[in-house]
Amino acid sequence: MSDLALLGGTPVRDTPFPEWPAYSTEEEAGVVLDALRSGHLCGAAGGTYNPAFEEAFASWCGATGAVTCNSGSSAIHVALEAVGVGPGDEVIVPVYTYYASGTSVLVAGAIPVFADITSGESNLDPGAFEAAITDRTKAVMVVHADGVPANMDAICEVADRHGISIVEDCSHAHGASYRGIRTGILGDVGAFSIQHKKILSVGEGGVVVSKHPEVVERARAFVNLGGGTDTGVLGSNLRMGEMHGALALKRMTRVDDENRQRRDNAACLLADVADLPGVRPVPVGIPDHIEPVYYNLILAYEPDELGIDRKTFSDAVQAEGVPLQSGFYKPLNLLPVFAEQQAWPYLLEENKPSVARGLYGPGKCPVGEAFMEKGHLELKVHPPVGEREMWGAGAAIKKVIEGVGSLADREARDAL
Repeated sequence: MSDLALLGGTPVRDTPFPEWPAYSTEEEAGVVLDALRSGHLCGAAGGTYNPAFEEAFASWCGATGAVTCNSGSSAIHVALEAVGVGPGDEVIVPVYTYYASGTSVLVAGAIPVFADITSGESNLDPGAFEAAITDRTKAVMVVHADGVPANMDAICEVADRHGISIVEDCSHAHGASYRGIRTGILGDVGAFSIQHKKILSVGEGGVVVSKHPEVVERARAFVNLGGGTDTGVLGSNLRMGEMHGALALKRMTRVDDENRQRRDNAACLLADVADLPGVRPVPVGIPDHIEPVYYNLILAYEPDELGIDRKTFSDAVQAEGVPLQSGFYKPLNLLPVFAEQQAWPYLLEENKPSVARGLYGPGKCPVGEAFMEKGHLELKVHPPVGEREMWGAGAAIKKVIEGVGSLADREARDAL
């Protein structure tokens, strides 16, 4: 019998990876209780923690200002509104991202147009971005997928040449940088999620940042009901609560140190699996001018090289005590919310020329579609995970690759 744990052997690790995130420090509890006891749970009505967090986060990013809101999805919507996206506009979005990146465009009344990712990477292909531009393109959404900044030199050059606004979805990229500039201010406006499992995590929340003062003010007005009854501006109440602001202000002081640990963890594991068959890092190499933060450590999976499907491989690694998960993204151009074109923006007269072009369906983004169909694997490398867990992960992956013959035999028997 094989010694693979999935087939009855002894696992590489018998203790679980540490949980992420953990809300357990006395300092975090103290600031949340202080916000509660202040009697001012709304930043717009005497609260002080949200304004303090906005100021600190803007300074940390290098932005002119920051605006908090109630979720990362809201932050993307607010960012789009702040650069003037609305009915009649198209926004180019990478096909590989969480679907809220696309639905936020619809919520703004515009039409998302999905563009392919670069082969061997998970970020927007600048060539595919340029090919998707029309006279209706208002903005491009750049997602720094899995905490690795996109190719901003090429993307900014295309956007500048065509007069297109750049909206950054930084939900995975708190503290990542490109040529020494942090994400969020590489384009015109940036949107961050501070939801439960993000690098800066407070349960629910979002932040919009910009280097342009007028964009910051438009964002601030939009999350505050348009800025008041005398402005004539339509907006929603999307404000974040004071207790979330208090927790964010305290937790953000740890992010830089935790990001260094993420990079160390990723380097440790990637060195360990560099020459193994069937798995390869995504991206294969990261240029020196990019500093990633590894919200996810991604491995492309090549089933033809190992002779077993991705689920069997990930199940076998998990049985060894390592939480290597199958990536769950699906190509956005194939999701019903877009492909069926029944949401209200698709029915607007202003958007009919875009709808008539047949934007969605199989084959529109072949690189991304193939990447997600074949599948990839992801591992969370957030602290307090460290070298010990990374060594265990490398050992588990090697063990399963060495034992693929027994797994293939089991698959063949099951197929009879």
